[in-house]
Amino acid sequence: MNLSEMNGEQLEARLNELMAETCEEKRDALSTDELEARVNEMEAVKAEIEARKAAAAEEARKAEEMAEKPGEKIFEEDRKMNYDVSSPEYRSAFLKTMKGMELNAEEREAYVATTGDTTANNHGAGLLVPTEMLNNIWSLIEEQHAILGDITLYRTNTYLSIPVHTAIAQGDATAVSENAANDDEINNFMTVTLHGRDYSKTVKISYAMAQMSIDALETYLTNEIAARLGAAMARDTITGILTDYHTTDNTVVALNNTLTYGDVAKAFGALKNKNGGAVVYGTNKTIYTRLATLEDTEGHLIFQPDANAGVEGRLLGAPVKVDDGLADDVLLIGYPKNVVGNVVQDVMVENDRDISKHVIIYSGYARYESKLIAPKSFAKISVTSATTAA
Repeated sequence: MNLSEMNGEQLEARLNELMAETCEEKRDALSTDELEARVNEMEAVKAEIEARKAAAAEEARKAEEMAEKPGEKIFEEDRKMNYDVSSPEYRSAFLKTMKGMELNAEEREAYVATTGDTTANNHGAGLLVPTEMLNNIWSLIEEQHAILGDITLYRTNTYLSIPVHTAIAQGDATAVSENAANDDEINNFMTVTLHGRDYSKTVKISYAMAQMSIDALETYLTNEIAARLGAAMARDTITGILTDYHTTDNTVVALNNTLTYGDVAKAFGALKNKNGGAVVYGTNKTIYTRLATLEDTEGHLIFQPDANAGVEGRLLGAPVKVDDGLADDVLLIGYPKNVVGNVVQDVMVENDRDISKHVIIYSGYARYESKLIAPKSFAKISVTSATTAA
């Protein structure tokens, strides 16, 4: 029987037998080889007994520790079973996967628990972006593209149906006879479902560049994805506003290539459906060539510079913000909270390799759509060289 198959009593019994067989009285009856074999076996039995005693002592020590801190083991098991996209282990697994690196046991467990990919094969097919990185991407998007930071933005990860105000069918403000009541207000709405549009940004880096650290790769991907996805989303959001706003009543045309205080006042006066504060949007060129020098009827500048981050100044009390989604010589004024944006698929990243060009390909993807729910809550000013209105 092998030593590993013996229990403690059997080991002790065998040790006693060997000691008896090799004692001085019986040693002369053994050949040199037989004596050597028994001595070697005796040493092996002693080592096995000592190893088992040491293992038992270690188990006892651990049991004593757990008795003093009974919740620790449970907490550790709970932590392992509750990996998700916010776990540090998943962040590490995500970024290592993006680099094509092997995952350690903890990272692999987090990867499988979060993605459902039991193979954990490091292909990075449509991986969810870690929570911290995702929040940084959205923070950058909202900082770099003012309109996306101001609208009512939902990250539902599903379709969203919203009511859009189309008209007041009855009960709008009107003159009435003395002691007569106005008609009860009846509003017309239509329901619009935001299914989302696809947005993607592809980044290619060389094998050599891919040797950057994990933290550097995270920063690089965050900046690249935020810049390009954000630009496309902001552009489409503004295009949607310019498509949906009430063009008949809320369009102001500044003639003779000159913006006047009256033009600005008329645009502000056209706004309805107040929701939060009004904001003025324009390109950097429009703001500083049209608004910065604008005077009221008494020659006072009506644009006041503002040192707050993301705000260039104030116009009639409203913050003025840069957004490159507009054309030059166009100003958009309105209540951005009346624009509802829905993120149907939050940002995810896929990666692949082009071995012919020795590059790693990263592709950021999101699905998003927005809608202006109150058409009269925005007005547009266009500066034109025409001398008369069309």
